[in-house]
Amino acid sequence: MDNKSDSSMHNQDLLPLKKEVGFFIALTFFFSAFFYYFIATIEDDGWYEFGLMWCPGVAAVITSLLFNKNLKGFGWGIGSSWLLLASYFYPLAELFLVYGIVWYFGFGGFAGFDANFMTKLAFLPMILMALEGTYYAGRSALGEEIGWRGYLVPRLLSAYKPNTVSIFVGLVWAVWHFPIMITGDYGSNTPLLYQLICFTLAFVGVSFIYTWFRIKSGSLWTAALLHTSGNLFIFHVFEDLTINTGNTAYYTGETGAVFALWGLVLIFLFMRFGWDWPTTFYRFLRSKWCNNSQIS
Repeated sequence: MDNKSDSSMHNQDLLPLKKEVGFFIALTFFFSAFFYYFIATIEDDGWYEFGLMWCPGVAAVITSLLFNKNLKGFGWGIGSSWLLLASYFYPLAELFLVYGIVWYFGFGGFAGFDANFMTKLAFLPMILMALEGTYYAGRSALGEEIGWRGYLVPRLLSAYKPNTVSIFVGLVWAVWHFPIMITGDYGSNTPLLYQLICFTLAFVGVSFIYTWFRIKSGSLWTAALLHTSGNLFIFHVFEDLTINTGNTAYYTGETGAVFALWGLVLIFLFMRFGWDWPTTFYRFLRSKWCNNSQIS
Protein backbone atom coordinates (compact mmCIF):
# COMPACT_ATOMS: atom_id res chain seq x y z
CA MET A 1 0.00 0.00 0.00
CA ASP A 2 2.76 2.42 0.91
CA ASN A 3 4.57 1.86 -2.39
CA LYS A 4 1.36 2.37 -4.37
CA SER A 5 0.57 5.49 -2.39
CA ASP A 6 4.06 6.92 -2.93
CA SER A 7 3.83 6.15 -6.64
CA SER A 8 0.44 7.86 -6.89
CA MET A 9 1.74 10.94 -5.07
CA HIS A 10 4.80 11.02 -7.33
CA ASN A 11 2.63 10.91 -10.45
CA GLN A 12 0.47 13.72 -9.09
CA ASP A 13 3.57 15.83 -8.41
CA LEU A 14 4.69 15.32 -12.02
CA LEU A 15 1.30 16.17 -13.52
CA PRO A 16 1.89 19.95 -13.77
CA LEU A 17 5.27 19.36 -15.45
CA LYS A 18 3.76 16.87 -17.90
CA LYS A 19 1.01 19.36 -18.80
CA GLU A 20 3.58 22.11 -19.29
CA VAL A 21 5.85 19.97 -21.47
CA GLY A 22 2.86 18.66 -23.40
CA PHE A 23 1.77 22.23 -24.07
CA PHE A 24 5.26 23.14 -25.30
CA ILE A 25 5.42 20.18 -27.69
CA ALA A 26 1.90 20.81 -29.02
CA LEU A 27 2.65 24.52 -29.52
CA THR A 28 5.92 23.71 -31.29
CA PHE A 29 4.18 21.41 -33.76
CA PHE A 30 1.31 23.89 -34.19
CA PHE A 31 3.68 26.67 -35.21
CA SER A 32 5.77 24.27 -37.28
CA ALA A 33 2.74 23.06 -39.27
CA PHE A 34 2.60 26.36 -41.17
CA PHE A 35 6.23 26.04 -42.22
CA TYR A 36 5.88 22.33 -43.03
CA TYR A 37 3.16 23.37 -45.49
CA PHE A 38 5.11 26.23 -47.05
CA ILE A 39 8.30 24.17 -47.41
CA ALA A 40 6.35 21.34 -49.07
CA THR A 41 4.35 23.53 -51.47
CA ILE A 42 6.44 26.63 -52.20
CA GLU A 43 10.00 26.88 -53.48
CA ASP A 44 11.98 27.82 -50.39
CA ASP A 45 14.84 30.29 -50.53
CA GLY A 46 15.80 29.42 -46.97
CA TRP A 47 13.47 31.67 -45.01
CA TYR A 48 10.76 29.07 -44.44
CA GLU A 49 13.41 26.69 -43.12
CA PHE A 50 14.70 29.50 -40.91
CA GLY A 51 11.19 30.09 -39.58
CA LEU A 52 10.68 26.39 -38.93
CA MET A 53 13.88 26.17 -36.89
CA TRP A 54 12.72 29.02 -34.67
CA CYS A 55 9.38 27.38 -33.83
CA PRO A 56 10.76 25.41 -30.82
CA GLY A 57 12.41 28.55 -29.45
CA VAL A 58 9.30 30.72 -29.78
CA ALA A 59 7.13 27.97 -28.30
CA ALA A 60 9.56 27.61 -25.38
CA VAL A 61 9.49 31.33 -24.56
CA ILE A 62 5.68 31.43 -24.67
CA THR A 63 5.36 28.25 -22.58
CA SER A 64 7.80 29.43 -19.92
CA LEU A 65 6.13 32.83 -19.63
CA LEU A 66 2.68 31.26 -19.35
CA PHE A 67 3.55 28.52 -16.86
CA ASN A 68 6.52 29.94 -14.95
CA LYS A 69 6.12 33.71 -15.47
CA ASN A 70 9.83 34.05 -16.34
CA LEU A 71 12.60 32.86 -18.66
CA LYS A 72 14.92 31.59 -15.95
CA GLY A 73 16.68 28.28 -16.31
CA PHE A 74 17.27 28.57 -20.05
CA GLY A 75 21.02 28.83 -19.54
CA TRP A 76 21.52 32.26 -21.08
CA GLY A 77 24.98 32.60 -19.53
CA ILE A 78 28.12 31.74 -21.49
CA GLY A 79 29.44 29.18 -19.00
CA SER A 80 32.82 27.46 -19.44
CA SER A 81 34.90 28.77 -22.34
CA TRP A 82 36.57 25.35 -22.65
CA LEU A 83 33.19 23.63 -23.04
CA LEU A 84 32.11 26.24 -25.59
CA LEU A 85 35.22 25.50 -27.62
CA ALA A 86 34.75 21.74 -27.21
CA SER A 87 31.10 21.97 -28.27
CA TYR A 88 32.09 23.65 -31.53
CA PHE A 89 34.80 21.15 -32.41
CA TYR A 90 33.07 17.98 -31.20
CA PRO A 91 30.89 17.68 -34.36
CA LEU A 92 34.03 17.96 -36.50
CA ALA A 93 35.62 15.03 -34.65
CA GLU A 94 32.37 13.09 -34.94
CA LEU A 95 32.11 13.77 -38.67
CA PHE A 96 35.71 12.75 -39.30
CA LEU A 97 34.96 9.49 -37.47
CA VAL A 98 31.72 8.75 -39.32
CA TYR A 99 32.89 9.79 -42.77
CA GLY A 100 36.30 8.25 -42.13
CA ILE A 101 34.53 4.90 -41.71
CA VAL A 102 32.60 5.54 -44.93
CA TRP A 103 35.77 6.34 -46.87
CA TYR A 104 37.91 3.61 -45.33
CA PHE A 105 35.45 0.80 -46.01
CA GLY A 106 34.54 2.06 -49.46
CA PHE A 107 30.92 2.89 -48.69
CA GLY A 108 31.74 6.18 -50.38
CA GLY A 109 34.87 7.63 -51.92
CA PHE A 110 36.98 10.51 -50.64
CA ALA A 111 36.89 13.30 -53.21
CA GLY A 112 39.86 15.23 -51.83
CA PHE A 113 39.89 18.58 -50.08
CA ASP A 114 39.85 20.45 -53.40
CA ALA A 115 36.29 19.21 -53.94
CA ASN A 116 34.84 21.62 -51.38
CA PHE A 117 34.65 25.40 -51.67
CA MET A 118 35.86 25.86 -48.08
CA THR A 119 38.58 23.22 -47.66
CA LYS A 120 40.27 24.10 -50.95
CA LEU A 121 41.08 27.58 -49.65
CA ALA A 122 44.28 28.67 -47.95
CA PHE A 123 44.22 28.52 -44.15
CA LEU A 124 43.19 32.12 -43.32
CA PRO A 125 40.46 32.42 -46.01
CA MET A 126 39.16 29.00 -44.91
CA ILE A 127 38.89 30.19 -41.28
CA LEU A 128 37.10 33.36 -42.37
CA MET A 129 34.72 31.33 -44.53
CA ALA A 130 34.03 28.97 -41.60
CA LEU A 131 33.28 31.95 -39.34
CA GLU A 132 30.85 33.36 -41.89
CA GLY A 133 29.19 29.97 -42.22
CA THR A 134 29.00 29.67 -38.44
CA TYR A 135 27.12 32.96 -38.25
CA TYR A 136 24.51 31.96 -40.83
CA ALA A 137 24.10 28.40 -39.52
CA GLY A 138 23.99 29.68 -35.95
CA ARG A 139 21.07 32.04 -36.59
CA SER A 140 18.84 29.06 -37.31
CA ALA A 141 20.32 26.58 -34.85
CA LEU A 142 19.83 28.97 -31.94
CA GLY A 143 16.07 28.95 -32.49
CA GLU A 144 15.89 25.20 -32.13
CA GLU A 145 18.23 25.05 -29.15
CA ILE A 146 16.36 27.68 -27.14
CA GLY A 147 13.52 25.17 -27.30
CA TRP A 148 15.21 21.80 -27.02
CA ARG A 149 18.18 22.42 -24.72
CA GLY A 150 17.34 25.86 -23.37
CA TYR A 151 13.87 24.97 -22.14
CA LEU A 152 12.95 21.30 -22.55
CA VAL A 153 16.06 19.54 -21.23
CA PRO A 154 16.43 21.52 -17.96
CA ARG A 155 12.70 21.36 -17.27
CA LEU A 156 12.71 17.58 -17.63
CA LEU A 157 15.93 17.22 -15.64
CA SER A 158 14.11 18.71 -12.66
CA ALA A 159 12.15 15.45 -12.39
CA TYR A 160 13.80 12.79 -14.56
CA LYS A 161 17.22 11.21 -14.95
CA PRO A 162 19.55 12.30 -17.79
CA ASN A 163 19.18 9.00 -19.69
CA THR A 164 15.39 9.33 -19.75
CA VAL A 165 15.58 13.00 -20.71
CA SER A 166 18.07 12.35 -23.52
CA ILE A 167 15.97 9.58 -25.04
CA PHE A 168 12.73 11.55 -24.80
CA VAL A 169 14.15 14.80 -26.18
CA GLY A 170 15.99 12.90 -28.91
CA LEU A 171 12.74 11.24 -30.00
CA VAL A 172 10.82 14.52 -30.01
CA TRP A 173 13.67 16.21 -31.90
CA ALA A 174 13.72 13.43 -34.51
CA VAL A 175 9.93 13.23 -34.95
CA TRP A 176 9.77 17.01 -35.37
CA HIS A 177 11.82 16.52 -38.58
CA PHE A 178 9.59 13.73 -39.92
CA PRO A 179 7.07 15.89 -41.85
CA ILE A 180 9.76 17.49 -44.05
CA MET A 181 11.36 14.08 -44.52
CA ILE A 182 8.04 12.55 -45.56
CA THR A 183 7.49 15.31 -48.14
CA GLY A 184 10.98 14.75 -49.51
CA ASP A 185 12.34 18.15 -48.49
CA TYR A 186 14.92 16.69 -46.09
CA GLY A 187 16.97 13.53 -46.22
CA SER A 188 18.30 11.33 -49.00
CA ASN A 189 16.97 9.21 -51.86
CA THR A 190 16.88 6.02 -49.80
CA PRO A 191 13.56 4.39 -48.75
CA LEU A 192 11.64 6.61 -46.35
CA LEU A 193 11.28 4.04 -43.57
CA TYR A 194 15.03 3.39 -43.71
CA GLN A 195 15.70 7.13 -43.41
CA LEU A 196 13.33 7.54 -40.46
CA ILE A 197 14.88 4.65 -38.52
CA CYS A 198 18.50 5.71 -39.12
CA PHE A 199 17.70 9.36 -38.46
CA THR A 200 15.95 8.57 -35.17
CA LEU A 201 18.78 6.36 -33.88
CA ALA A 202 21.35 9.02 -34.82
CA PHE A 203 19.44 11.87 -33.18
CA VAL A 204 18.64 9.99 -29.98
CA GLY A 205 22.32 9.07 -29.65
CA VAL A 206 23.51 12.61 -30.32
CA SER A 207 20.90 13.88 -27.86
CA PHE A 208 22.96 12.29 -25.08
CA ILE A 209 25.96 14.42 -26.10
CA TYR A 210 23.85 17.59 -26.19
CA THR A 211 22.43 16.81 -22.75
CA TRP A 212 25.91 16.15 -21.35
CA PHE A 213 27.18 19.52 -22.58
CA ARG A 214 24.03 21.22 -21.25
CA ILE A 215 24.49 19.69 -17.80
CA LYS A 216 28.22 20.30 -17.56
CA SER A 217 28.16 23.86 -18.92
CA GLY A 218 24.83 25.07 -17.57
CA SER A 219 24.55 26.98 -20.84
CA LEU A 220 22.34 26.59 -23.92
CA TRP A 221 25.17 28.11 -26.00
CA THR A 222 27.08 24.83 -26.00
CA ALA A 223 24.04 23.19 -27.60
CA ALA A 224 23.72 26.06 -30.07
CA LEU A 225 27.37 25.61 -31.09
CA LEU A 226 27.01 21.83 -31.35
CA HIS A 227 24.02 22.30 -33.63
CA THR A 228 25.63 25.09 -35.62
CA SER A 229 28.89 23.26 -36.22
CA GLY A 230 27.15 20.00 -37.04
CA ASN A 231 24.86 21.56 -39.64
CA LEU A 232 27.61 23.67 -41.18
CA PHE A 233 30.18 20.95 -41.67
CA ILE A 234 27.99 17.99 -42.57
CA PHE A 235 25.96 19.80 -45.24
CA HIS A 236 28.57 22.21 -46.57
CA VAL A 237 31.81 20.25 -46.24
CA PHE A 238 31.66 16.50 -45.68
CA GLU A 239 28.95 15.80 -48.23
CA ASP A 240 31.11 17.52 -50.87
CA LEU A 241 34.13 15.50 -49.79
CA THR A 242 32.30 12.22 -50.39
CA ILE A 243 31.96 10.53 -53.77
CA ASN A 244 28.81 8.51 -54.43
CA THR A 245 29.91 4.97 -55.31
CA GLY A 246 26.39 3.69 -55.88
CA ASN A 247 24.81 3.03 -52.48
CA THR A 248 26.62 5.77 -50.55
CA ALA A 249 23.38 7.45 -49.45
CA TYR A 250 22.58 4.37 -47.39
CA TYR A 251 25.66 5.00 -45.25
CA THR A 252 26.32 8.75 -45.12
CA GLY A 253 24.54 11.74 -43.66
CA GLU A 254 22.00 11.96 -40.87
CA THR A 255 19.81 9.32 -42.54
CA GLY A 256 22.65 6.84 -43.15
CA ALA A 257 23.58 3.62 -41.39
CA VAL A 258 26.97 4.78 -40.07
CA PHE A 259 25.49 7.72 -38.18
CA ALA A 260 22.76 5.43 -36.85
CA LEU A 261 25.43 3.01 -35.62
CA TRP A 262 27.29 5.88 -33.97
CA GLY A 263 24.05 6.90 -32.27
CA LEU A 264 23.69 3.39 -30.86
CA VAL A 265 27.29 3.50 -29.62
CA LEU A 266 26.62 6.78 -27.79
CA ILE A 267 23.45 5.41 -26.20
CA PHE A 268 25.37 2.34 -25.01
CA LEU A 269 28.28 4.38 -23.63
CA PHE A 270 26.10 6.70 -21.55
CA MET A 271 23.76 3.99 -20.29
CA ARG A 272 26.59 1.58 -19.53
CA PHE A 273 29.27 3.90 -18.10
CA GLY A 274 27.21 6.78 -16.70
CA TRP A 275 27.35 10.51 -17.18
CA ASP A 276 30.96 11.10 -16.22
CA TRP A 277 32.54 8.89 -18.87
CA PRO A 278 33.25 11.78 -21.30
CA THR A 279 35.03 13.65 -18.50
CA THR A 280 36.92 10.51 -17.50
CA PHE A 281 37.86 9.87 -21.12
CA TYR A 282 39.11 13.43 -21.54
CA ARG A 283 41.22 13.18 -18.38
CA PHE A 284 42.61 9.85 -19.58
CA LEU A 285 43.66 11.35 -22.92
CA ARG A 286 45.13 14.40 -21.20
CA SER A 287 47.14 12.23 -18.80
CA LYS A 288 48.44 10.10 -21.67
CA TRP A 289 49.40 13.21 -23.61
CA CYS A 290 51.21 14.71 -20.60
CA ASN A 291 53.06 11.47 -19.88
CA ASN A 292 54.16 11.10 -23.49
CA SER A 293 55.30 14.72 -23.54
CA GLN A 294 57.38 14.18 -20.40
CA ILE A 295 58.96 11.00 -21.85
CA SER A 296 59.88 12.68 -25.11
